[in-house]
Amino acid sequence: MFTFWKYFSAFAVVILAILWLFQIVFLNRFYESMKIHEVTKIGDYLRSQYMNKDFESKVLNYSQKKGLNIEVIDEEGTLIYPLTWLDVMINPKVIESDAFDEYFAGVKNGDHPYRVSITKLKHLETPTIVYAGYLGTTAGTNYYIMIKTSPQPVDSAIDVLKRLLIIVSILSLLLAFALSYFISRRLSKPLVEMSKTAKKLGSGDYSVNFKKGDYTEIDDLSNTLNYATREITKTMEVRKDLIANVSHDLKTPLTVIKSYGEMIRDISGNNEEMRNKHIDTIINEADRLTMLVNDLLDISKIESNLEEIKFDCIDLKEVAEDVIDRFKIMFEKNNYKFNFIYSGNTHIFANKKRIEQVIYNLINNAINYSKSEKDITIKVVGDLGVVRFDCIDKGIGIPKDKLDSIWERFYRVRNNHTRPTVGTGLGLYIVKNILELHKFKYGVISEEGVGSDFYFITKQCNTKVVS
Repeated sequence: MFTFWKYFSAFAVVILAILWLFQIVFLNRFYESMKIHEVTKIGDYLRSQYMNKDFESKVLNYSQKKGLNIEVIDEEGTLIYPLTWLDVMINPKVIESDAFDEYFAGVKNGDHPYRVSITKLKHLETPTIVYAGYLGTTAGTNYYIMIKTSPQPVDSAIDVLKRLLIIVSILSLLLAFALSYFISRRLSKPLVEMSKTAKKLGSGDYSVNFKKGDYTEIDDLSNTLNYATREITKTMEVRKDLIANVSHDLKTPLTVIKSYGEMIRDISGNNEEMRNKHIDTIINEADRLTMLVNDLLDISKIESNLEEIKFDCIDLKEVAEDVIDRFKIMFEKNNYKFNFIYSGNTHIFANKKRIEQVIYNLINNAINYSKSEKDITIKVVGDLGVVRFDCIDKGIGIPKDKLDSIWERFYRVRNNHTRPTVGTGLGLYIVKNILELHKFKYGVISEEGVGSDFYFITKQCNTKVVS
């Protein structure tokens, strides 16, 4: 709060300093400049009206209205207008030749129509603004106009303004200090509260809520911090679930491996048939551990963008065929019926390695959740500029309220088979991340007890299929 107050107070002091600077340094110059501009404007106007009949009345009018000393003289410095009855008698000379030459330098010889100068007259203590202009020639005589005025009246006004400014400055500073204290307190209060709340969040209290303030920016900051808190809470929950699931999925096969290893040592070491059966169990559990570790590594690479993904125009039909070949032994061994349907231009723009992983995980998922009807269909169809991939099984299906949950980490449909037939719970999560990385449309159509259709859709690339 003190920092806010300090800056607000400093701002008020700077504003007052600028006002004082303008008052003391610039006001005289500004007034003088404005006075010169005013005299010049009047002088130019009167010179343009010299030949008019009402010229003399206009000179008299400006003299009285503006408080100016306006004189019309000839080239000898003799006063022509305005004349009193005494001036008519004595025909006075109002300016000497040397002074005339000084004021009318450049005007007398015709180089300039007028000249404005600031000079100190002999009979005056303060400087005087003198406008010297050429009027014209009448009967062979040149006539000139002189306008004289003093900037002196502003000095008294400045003295009054200085006294007034002192009072205003004192009151302004007091008001500025009070207002800056109030504003800084009001601004800093929600920030202080947010700081305290952030410390609680840092200590592990994720139930905190950042309160809003009286300003839009504070509200925006509060909303952002509350959003960040919710995301951190989700992350912490995911971390806990990850640790719990990984610990469980690691513990179970390790326990089985240890148990069967002890059985080989203590019971079946000399019985070849039983020993081989136990060794096969150990190998299967080791494969399960390898699958889990590989899936975790894949998730880490995808989520952390550690692996550079390159996209090429690939034939999705050929990629699907290569993946299907890897399952042929399982199909033959476990009596799976497999259907592969394809048509049209099936070239897409994608990363071949990652799309292979998607297809592999979808087929593996279909195998894990198929029941007695071991019927799996793979469709790759290109039509109207798009390519659609479907992996269809006649398995246990997915409840409607669980359709969104299946894409989460470690989610498994609970009414599944025995533990060995179910994967790590990461397959569909990996599929989701890869498809979102490719910006493909994806989803699942499923009915409980009937089966599921996992699909993704994308645009065809420009490469044409050669027949």
